[in-house]
Amino acid sequence: MCMSARLPSLSERIRLEIGAEGPMRFSRFLELALYDPLEGYYGSGRAAVGKDGDFFTNVSVGPVFGALLAGQFLEMWEILGRPPEFHLVEQGANDGVLARDVLNALAETPLADVPLILIEPVSLLQEKQALALAGRNVTWVKTPDALPECTGVHFSNELFDALPFDILEARAGAWHELLVGSVQGKLSFQLAEQPIENSDLPARPDGFRTELRRHQAHLFESLASKIRSGFVIAIDYGMSREELLAPHRSAGSFACYSRHSRDDDPLGNPGGKDITAHVDFTLLARDAASSGFTLQAYTDQHRFLVGASTAWLKALDGAPPSASTRKILRSLRTLLHPEILGTRFQAILFSKGPMESRKPSGFQHAGNCNFLWNPGGSMRF
Repeated sequence: MCMSARLPSLSERIRLEIGAEGPMRFSRFLELALYDPLEGYYGSGRAAVGKDGDFFTNVSVGPVFGALLAGQFLEMWEILGRPPEFHLVEQGANDGVLARDVLNALAETPLADVPLILIEPVSLLQEKQALALAGRNVTWVKTPDALPECTGVHFSNELFDALPFDILEARAGAWHELLVGSVQGKLSFQLAEQPIENSDLPARPDGFRTELRRHQAHLFESLASKIRSGFVIAIDYGMSREELLAPHRSAGSFACYSRHSRDDDPLGNPGGKDITAHVDFTLLARDAASSGFTLQAYTDQHRFLVGASTAWLKALDGAPPSASTRKILRSLRTLLHPEILGTRFQAILFSKGPMESRKPSGFQHAGNCNFLWNPGGSMRF
């Protein structure tokens, strides 16, 4: 009787790769733990968002977040001079609900038939997105390099925090990577002997940890080669490099989430939980600028959404709110609340090409963002 061989688990495959090639970078471990098509947290489709999932995001609150973004995209189209050919590009679309909310909100505007391109390498997520966006003007590409040249807006909600990162530890005035090794069949961290070069990170006391994302530089290079004129807007959680390297963050910012519980064991149960770290918005701004984008504005989500919702709220002034309006207002309060989502998330805007000098209304309350470039600076409003 022929018995089919059991496929090795993701943990076993990681250990086999380490055994064959030596300790791996943590970013490689994350590629497998998060994006492996069989067992990766995102790649296998097991990622769960919302009340009954592993974590909340802006989209979990309801369609108001997508509606406010839609208003910003309409303003960006106007700032670009109302180009007849205009595209929206979303990356990290998960189940497609945010894109659906955006397109629903644009239904009665001049962008009602705007083409949407989703950058999605995971087949299972493409299928979920196709269900959410059935009948819409949507196409898919697997990588930013596969985008057509276009004018428009690239947008994302919690994309950059999901990119693989490496963990660094300070030792004797230098920064070393923490590699993933295997000892007696158990995955464990081990310090690389040679320090990394050209990290552009200031010295910190021995044992201080932080994270470094290398992949986002190529992402911006790809977008810059495809977007002739337009914007890149990202909403994500994180802070400036100076804030990330503050003394009280000596353990780094990486964390794992499952069923709304947090743990600090990224090597345990690969594929069974989300593994993330705060976005270094200083490095994000530098990578974008090196690729040809201009930093336009940076602010927290509270101020961004206050600005983005101003016109809508003024239109309600004096009118008795309906049940649906009251529901939207409750959702907006959740998005704005400083202890829920309002100050945990930041919004950053980059531009490329000729356009009007004004900024979208979501950034009307943003302060001077030059502090991102200047060590010792601070955000001012």
